Amino acid sequence: PRSGRTQLGSHLQIGSELVSVVIKPSNQLKITFLEAKDITELGTLKEASKLFVPGGAKIYSARTIKVKDQEGIRTYYFYEFRFDRQHVALMATVDSGKTYIAAATAPETRWETDGVTLRSAAVSMSLT
Repeated sequence: PRSGRTQLGSHLQIGSELVSVVIKPSNQLKITFLEAKDITELGTLKEASKLFVPGGAKIYSARTIKVKDQEGIRTYYFYEFRFDRQHVALMATVDSGKTYIAAATAPETRWETDGVTLRSAAVSMSLT
């Protein structure tokens, strides 16, 4: 990371499959003067896809997921897409100015056998 910027992450790779969690300041994704408290502050599901899905990717699925937690209702954005022969399931949310991203990826050829497990790994992210 560049000086003055924080990005925390964790990655687990098994064979050609990869599951990762990244935490980065929301203002690295979208320039704002105020601290983002909810992912909707980064835009609608469609608008925010430009922040999470690479240009040229084929999007299979995109949806908003609302989960009740201790602080009320938390909004998550979920995207499933193909990019550069990789199939990706990605879940993102925002809390206190930080963006939390969980992603699972595998070659498109492996997704048929491993996709359900990998998608579940990405969707299992929750902030408590």
